Amino acid sequence: MIYLIVFIYLLYLSVRYDILGREDYRWTHYRIAVTLLILVAGLRWRVGSDTVSYASDFYFSHDLFHLEWSDFESVMKMPLWVLLQATCKTIWNDFLLFQFVVAAFGIGMIAYFIKKVCPSLCFFILLCFFIGRYTATSMEHMRGSLSIIFFLLGILAVNDGKTKKFLLYFLVAVLFHVFTIFAVFLFVIGYYLIPRKPAIYWLLCVAMIVPILVGKDFMTPIAEGASLFLPSEDMASRITAYATSEWFGNKDLSIINYVWMVAQLIVYVFMLHKTQVIYPQYIRLKQDLFQTCVCIALLLVCARYSLMILYRMVDYFYFFTLFLSVMFAKGILIDRIVRRQKILVFCVLLLFPLFFGAKAWLNEDIIGGSYTYSRYYPYSSVFDKSLDPEREKHHQLRGSGWSVENDY
Repeated sequence: MIYLIVFIYLLYLSVRYDILGREDYRWTHYRIAVTLLILVAGLRWRVGSDTVSYASDFYFSHDLFHLEWSDFESVMKMPLWVLLQATCKTIWNDFLLFQFVVAAFGIGMIAYFIKKVCPSLCFFILLCFFIGRYTATSMEHMRGSLSIIFFLLGILAVNDGKTKKFLLYFLVAVLFHVFTIFAVFLFVIGYYLIPRKPAIYWLLCVAMIVPILVGKDFMTPIAEGASLFLPSEDMASRITAYATSEWFGNKDLSIINYVWMVAQLIVYVFMLHKTQVIYPQYIRLKQDLFQTCVCIALLLVCARYSLMILYRMVDYFYFFTLFLSVMFAKGILIDRIVRRQKILVFCVLLLFPLFFGAKAWLNEDIIGGSYTYSRYYPYSSVFDKSLDPEREKHHQLRGSGWSVENDY
């Protein structure tokens, strides 16, 4: 029910402010909507498969007065993540505080980024984010959400020409999640080193797609060779697993999904071309910077079935494709029709994110054979702790069945 309430509220705000152009109490409602998203994510109980694992880690972690060098040894526990965990544990030894802090900062800064880059379509973007990536970003990938935020803040610093600031943000992002190195590397290569010519990006996309036809086995020696230059065996084994395991994308390879991947590439390029004229009206980023981030996202989409370790970085560039899609829908499609039909067209266009969101939620989970939506639905909060049998089966298969160690 709580998901439906949030959806209806965001839908109403999108129509009222972004489609019909009303301005009264706009930012008051924006703050209320963001607060609601924070409360839903911050007060959840055992919702999200990774949440329970994080709760167990928190139970065994140390506070600031008892930290040890061993706390920083694992690649899964980067320094700033450990320090944030220890700080929260020192204040209140309950995972709820840590979970709420991560949700509040993560969602709050995402809202800040949206308002900074595309204020005129902020509710439409927030609605699409809620449909597509809210649960995974805010209820699953807790470490990843913090690193994504600082990466996006780094992009804003690049846009403002503040080199020292963007280097600091990127460093902080890496110190929360080591795999951010790949996203930073891709951005630096794409924005500063590769000439901004369409032919080069098309060749790179083809280079990402062709290995699918060869098969994933070619990645094994490459991943093993690259692991020789990494600082730890843990990191090397994870990269090899991401690159070659069927659990991380290869299991979904089929003719239909392959065709859909190519279709995505064509559609995004078409939208990028059609929105060039209206771009300054909606987006407050340098156009070459925005286009570079979109092109990197497209490269990562093409890498889904061949270089899964790269595809994992698509979350860092997700918002740029979202901005592009929303700008195209509003500026090219909705604004060209008469006022009284705008709401109808908006609702029809909304069927697309709803369809793809439902498609993702109804995927069979890689663990336990249940559907993905069971990780997040039905919702359970710390005020109404109800164990969901389907979700608990998933937790148990992951080795995180209910115990005093992961209760909060």
